[in-house]
Amino acid sequence: MRAIIVTLPAVYLFAAALTLQAAPVQRGYFISIDGLQPQLLESYVGRPEANPEGFRSLWSGGAVYPRAKAHVISITAASHAGTSTCSSPARHGIHGNHFLRNHRKISGFKEPFQSETMWEAARRQGRKVASFAYVGMDGTTPERTADLGITYPDESRMGKPAIVAVPRGDVAPVDTDIVLNPEKNIKLSLHFHASGSGSTVNYVDLQGAAHRLKLPGVAEAHKPANLLIHDGERLRRIVIRLVSGQPNTYLISRASYNEAFPESFRASLEKAGLVWPDVNIKGLDAGLEPSEAVAVQGILDDFLAEVASRAIPEFNPDLVLFYQPLLDSTGHGFQNKLPDTGSLKANDPVTVAYRNAFKRVDDNLAKVLSTRRQNDVVALMGDHGMTATTTNFNVAPLLPPNIEENVDVYASDSMLYLYPKNDFIDPVLAKKTGETVKEALGKIFWHDKPVVEMAVERATAKPSDWNYGDAIWAFRSEDGIWFNNNSLEKKTFLPPKVPGMHGHNPESPSMLTALMFRGPGIKPQIDRGTVVSLVQAVPTFARQLKLNTPKDCEGTPIF
Repeated sequence: MRAIIVTLPAVYLFAAALTLQAAPVQRGYFISIDGLQPQLLESYVGRPEANPEGFRSLWSGGAVYPRAKAHVISITAASHAGTSTCSSPARHGIHGNHFLRNHRKISGFKEPFQSETMWEAARRQGRKVASFAYVGMDGTTPERTADLGITYPDESRMGKPAIVAVPRGDVAPVDTDIVLNPEKNIKLSLHFHASGSGSTVNYVDLQGAAHRLKLPGVAEAHKPANLLIHDGERLRRIVIRLVSGQPNTYLISRASYNEAFPESFRASLEKAGLVWPDVNIKGLDAGLEPSEAVAVQGILDDFLAEVASRAIPEFNPDLVLFYQPLLDSTGHGFQNKLPDTGSLKANDPVTVAYRNAFKRVDDNLAKVLSTRRQNDVVALMGDHGMTATTTNFNVAPLLPPNIEENVDVYASDSMLYLYPKNDFIDPVLAKKTGETVKEALGKIFWHDKPVVEMAVERATAKPSDWNYGDAIWAFRSEDGIWFNNNSLEKKTFLPPKVPGMHGHNPESPSMLTALMFRGPGIKPQIDRGTVVSLVQAVPTFARQLKLNTPKDCEGTPIF
């Protein structure tokens, strides 16, 4: 009997240990859809082409909050920083996509965070993290690096895109040089030729081998040709795509490369022929129709989904950070041409392009979510909404004479900052300068609305409430008005350069986005009455995964 008393608990404990060991750690998917507009999302998920395993699976089977707002500042880098640290810019230190710090221009996408992120907190608690281009996870510092990830490559290490028109017939080939590595002035000469049998591109790689690549014709215009070539350090990818409506005209992407970590992951991607595409059509006069622009820009979204869906089963991370930029680029390209910002029912070219963008991202989302297991948790959100850009407001003609002897006047989208020229500025001078600018701008109206809807002074704010870094004054424009400071231009109001913008004011109805959760025990519901903050996303997500929130987290769980 004594032996039985001793043996039974031992067997029981052994079996329990095996059960605990076999149970997989609950995986979390934290997904950012840049520029996600909730009205358009709801219009899309009701359409027949919506993927049942993508947006619709979350909309109908999860907790949905269509009235979510960015925390303090509704612009990409700042909003993602606020979401991932669940804190305000006064703590995490990112208050724009670009701004001045220590008298130099810096990128909010690369500047170190000053508070702990969700991925740091997860890794501190023993969880493995994989990131697929999530904003702020760029591998430049330990704080911005996951266990495995891929991020946007450095633009300074790539050349420019190009457009080539290839004449048909018995003519000499059209030659184009594509920069592989600007730092080392390494170029690749491409020779385009069109004949009755179709267009081709010939080139000699850096090892001296000759190649001939058949280019897509009209029938397969949606299938770009991919040229993979090694520059001596990295495998490069050049995407060549036919421009519809322009016979034998091709759009050639930049020679991009993988910025991935660790090195073994980058090597495995290149071995599989997966290299980051970067068409970068911004500012390029390609004459693309709206749906074609979406098709070109969506190549990156497709690539990220392909990489993530391959890597997740192999790497088996506990936390997946996934990003899709296409809806944001579509909004920037066409928002002020969209006839109805609340519906995708129309059949004009811009609405069709938006539907195509949603479908592209939807299918990519379904592809990534196909890797989830029964008990995994999904959180999906936008970072801001989008509004039509109505004008560029040039402040230069209104500034007091010689003002920039004392301050730097820095325009950043819908924000205008005054920074001291030196490390110190006399408080009386700073106050007087700011009030002078405030008075000058306050007299200007656009369509019966003042162009400036907020003016704040650093000296009158508590340090914990000052969300604008080194600036001594900050001005925010009315919805749809983009600040500009061009001393060479004498006009105050200029045509908008970017059709869509997302400002800095999270309280604006146009800046609302969506926040959705799905997982075990999460009750499906659509809460249209509650305005939630994205600073609550991580605490809610962490609670479902039984994780502690980051240090300095200001948000609380929604449920």
